[in-house]
Amino acid sequence: MRRRVGIARALVGKPKIILYDEPTAGLDPPTARTIIELAMKLRDLEGVSSIFVTHRIQDAQQLASEYVTIDEKGEIVVRKDEKGSSSRTKFIMLKQGKVVFSGSGKELWESPDPYIKNFLL
Repeated sequence: MRRRVGIARALVGKPKIILYDEPTAGLDPPTARTIIELAMKLRDLEGVSSIFVTHRIQDAQQLASEYVTIDEKGEIVVRKDEKGSSSRTKFIMLKQGKVVFSGSGKELWESPDPYIKNFLL
């Protein structure tokens, strides 16, 4: 609940970009999913860009492979992007404060770098 309140406070000024610093750390899966869906709704329905700092690669992958839209009934729905909205998502990985990867989700998963492969396991 505190994280949602923090995000709500950040939205008061109608920002064009929000920094999420470990927003799902320590949360149970349903609550983490709620936070991720909120970030997707802001991105897709309000045009708010995000910087999403996380150690949970599954959260970043979810943000990159799903999108939110309004269906014909006027309801908000989450859909899988078969082509990957990751074309709009850039992954950056750091090791000891230095960038070791910068690219798309597909490039991340196909990277031959042992550090990245170990992280993705």
